[in-house]
Amino acid sequence: MPDTTAFAGAAAIAQWFTPTLFVICLVNAAAMSLLLTVSIINLVRFARLPKFPSLPASELLPRVAVLIPARNEERCIERCVRSVCSQTYANYEVIVLNDASSDATGEILSRLASEFAHLRVINGSPLPEGWVGKSWACHQLSQQTQADVLLFTDADTWHEPTTLARSVAFLRQRDLAMFSMVPHQILSSFGEHVVIPMVHVLYFSYLPNSLIMSNPRVSLSAANGQFMCFSRAGYEAIGGHTAVWNSLVEDVFLARSVKSAGLRIALVDGTDAVTCHMYTGAREVTEGFSKNLFPATQYNLPVTLLFLGHLLLTYSAPIVTLIMGLTITGAAQQSAIIQMSAYALLCAALIRLMISVRFRMPFWHAAVQPITALWTVYIGLNSIRWAYSSRGSQWKGRSYARTGGDS
Repeated sequence: MPDTTAFAGAAAIAQWFTPTLFVICLVNAAAMSLLLTVSIINLVRFARLPKFPSLPASELLPRVAVLIPARNEERCIERCVRSVCSQTYANYEVIVLNDASSDATGEILSRLASEFAHLRVINGSPLPEGWVGKSWACHQLSQQTQADVLLFTDADTWHEPTTLARSVAFLRQRDLAMFSMVPHQILSSFGEHVVIPMVHVLYFSYLPNSLIMSNPRVSLSAANGQFMCFSRAGYEAIGGHTAVWNSLVEDVFLARSVKSAGLRIALVDGTDAVTCHMYTGAREVTEGFSKNLFPATQYNLPVTLLFLGHLLLTYSAPIVTLIMGLTITGAAQQSAIIQMSAYALLCAALIRLMISVRFRMPFWHAAVQPITALWTVYIGLNSIRWAYSSRGSQWKGRSYARTGGDS
């Protein structure tokens, strides 16, 4: 005979908490309905680059500077530089800043500079007190050019030959001061498959994409620092990267600064234009997002904990409530609890499925959102721990103390 003690205990607990379970399931079902609705809208309306850009004659093309900060990027820098040095666009330059790399990045860049006449490599200056490394590198890069359009892109990206032409056309046609792009992400490990698409969930399910461009409210902003394209006027209007000199989440706060200046921004689906291999392996994924998550709320502890609680409640709790619902006997609300739990899980799976379709990710991602949420919660708690530690956040051999927010 099987031991039914554990089952009976679970059933008793479920029976006791039936009213609470019902409320939790009702809240989850309502939240997932809203997130699913936003996702369906974005599936249709998420902005894209023009396929066939309409540009003026070559002599009238705006000058573009492709600006790449590089610190210990020997794994990917050559592929990135070769891709941006092979664009169909006729009027551009490429500037790479070697940010005190201790690997072979410098040697690779020296070799590439001798091959491409429009590539210039500079060595970065020492990091000033309080500055974040990437913002300091981008600020230095911006001082090296008088181009009309400034494109900041990460060293772990590579670009299709028409990316520049399409980007300039989009910037001009939509009268934008800045836009950023969601690249196609290369995912090589289980950790990458589970965690990285959480960023896409936020882009795709929490904010109708069209509002980023059409609504002037600063809170309706989003950006991806892997690809950020500015008009010079827009960049200078906010003081460039000096506006985010001490921010570990410079992309989002740059976007907010541009909107605060009364200018237009956009976030576009660039999966057919740019590819990125952001992190390699579970540890790098966890550390990379730990660097960003708590700073993204400006170190607001209540807001961060509320967000992490939301992830647990909305995406992971339905598995628990479904199991507990199945153990309830004789409760009038049992059927509703089971149905709403299953509905919430189905909505999460459909959202991930739509993200897979739109951003070229594997369809099996539809099954892992509860794990994604749990892992993100761990990352969030680790991000808080880092911020309150004596060393602060860690990235690429540098430590960053918490600045701003609660103390």
